[in-house]
Formats: sequence, structure tokens, C-alpha cells
Amino acid sequence: MTVVTPRVARSRKVLMGLFATACALVFGAAVLGVLYALPGLLEEAWRLWEES
Repeated sequence: MTVVTPRVARSRKVLMGLFATACALVFGAAVLGVLYALPGLLEEAWRLWEES
């Protein structure tokens, strides 16, 4: 059986916090990118629809 010391437990908490923060930042950037590109994509799709 492995014994987890308080120091190791704190280290794991810090790493999980950093991982969660990084995931939130990446997800937020992806959402902002989609929201930024969406109007142009919809306009382009509408233009292509009218041409056909």
C-alpha cells in the first residue's frame, strides 16, 4: 500500500489546479474563436446558397 504524504497531496492539488486552469483557457479560447468566426461563416454560407 502506498502512503501519500501531505506534501505529495499538495503537489497533486496544485498540478490538478494548473491542469484545470489550462483546460478552461483552451476551451474559452475555442469558444471565442467560434463566436468570432461565426458571422463570417454564416454570411459566406448564405452567399453560396444564393449563388446555387
